[in-house]
Amino acid sequence: MKLNLAECFFQKAEQQPHHPLILGPGAEDKISYAEFRAEVQALAKHLKDVGVNSRSNIGLHYPSGRDYVAFVYAIWACGACVTPLPRELTAPEKQQIFQFIQMDGVLSSVDLLDQIRASIQPDALCITPRAVFARVDAICEAPPQLAEVNAAFIRFTSGTTGDAKGVVLSHESIYARIQAANQTLQIDATDRILWLLSMDYHFAVSIVAYLTFGASIILPRNSFGVTLLTAAARHQATLIYGSPTHYNMMIQDDTGACLPAELRLAIVTTTALRAEIADAFYARFGRTLNETYGIIELGLPAINVSQAKEKQGSVGQVLPAYELRLDCLPGEQQGEITVRGKGMLDAYYSPWKSREAILQQNDGWFRTGDLGQLDRDGFLYIVGRIKEMISVGGMKFFPDEVESVLENHCAIHAACVFGVQERQWGEAAVAHLVMEAGKAAPDENELRAYCKQYLASHKIPSRFQWVEQLTYTASGKRIRNAEKLPLP
Repeated sequence: MKLNLAECFFQKAEQQPHHPLILGPGAEDKISYAEFRAEVQALAKHLKDVGVNSRSNIGLHYPSGRDYVAFVYAIWACGACVTPLPRELTAPEKQQIFQFIQMDGVLSSVDLLDQIRASIQPDALCITPRAVFARVDAICEAPPQLAEVNAAFIRFTSGTTGDAKGVVLSHESIYARIQAANQTLQIDATDRILWLLSMDYHFAVSIVAYLTFGASIILPRNSFGVTLLTAAARHQATLIYGSPTHYNMMIQDDTGACLPAELRLAIVTTTALRAEIADAFYARFGRTLNETYGIIELGLPAINVSQAKEKQGSVGQVLPAYELRLDCLPGEQQGEITVRGKGMLDAYYSPWKSREAILQQNDGWFRTGDLGQLDRDGFLYIVGRIKEMISVGGMKFFPDEVESVLENHCAIHAACVFGVQERQWGEAAVAHLVMEAGKAAPDENELRAYCKQYLASHKIPSRFQWVEQLTYTASGKRIRNAEKLPLP
């Protein structure tokens, strides 16, 4: 019998029916494992009645929260696969997913339905007062090999390079991932986890682990610093799972609210953690932030659970279920991170490429494209993306370093640095800058003089351009190649 993650949850609900599964967003809001199981089973019956079955792939177009979790598990209870349609995407970006990945139907919030009308049939059916099920006008066909995979998720991603991919994850792969991660995280029924991220991007290792291991999930009403701190204190959170932005909101809270004494990990993910945020969080709360190394193809091969401030900036040691290797050039301490271990992706969707075909090119190792360095204790530090490395006159550097310097300037709110082709030196660095509210823009000479205090001359951008906003992927990662055009 095939593994099904919905059945794993149902078994946990049998063991602890009265244990709280979701706490919040209201002070008294609470739903138990048994109540949530009944809700999932009722939704699954509705979906089966409209034709969802073990051969179906269902798009999920819904805001993060309690209903989102219920819909994922209801779809799995039907034996079907889930393809997230992140609500942060624009209508054309969602249309691209329909063109790339075959879907039989979509579960959508009523409020978001207009964004996908071009891809669905008009006779949508009400599933709940806030959600409808609509069949999809087929644009593409599923790869025939997909039928051989016990698929749970198909995660579409255009990444930071613009190369469209569909990452196929089976129930077995996700289960292997959560078991591997929990050797280090040690999540169980005593844990209460303050959840702050998009479920479209962070469901497979985190939410699934919480429900499989019996933890409670705290859902706050909004992302204001005082709201997050109040929710954590009210429900005695033992873990927080958020982005650098969420922790920065907590730092900026001026009410004097504190973190609960029960908190054992404050996990930060989605994007690189700036040192000034980590320092300010430590100064305010006396705690380090715990960075992770998460990759959709791999899961969580490294987690920094150390509370030592000297290990701040590291994504931690490789988990016991994984092996990590740096492919370094002779004499170099930095190299491309390659990983192998539990729960790797089952395939790329289109063109179909199986796990075996992906890994056999590198003797079983997955090449991440990230450049890393290990310290003497085996703690991994991410230096940058190999594809984002800038080479000026043969001297190479990563944009993160330059962006960090620029963002410390009092007039700069955010910076994005990338390389462009240039006749004389082959490549030059260009900076896009977002001005801090209420500040005047310094001229280029002033900016170069400022950079010269902290950066070698080849790292100083050859051109500074003020923009209204930077470009990000839907999951919050900065896109550094969006404007890679030759200099005049």
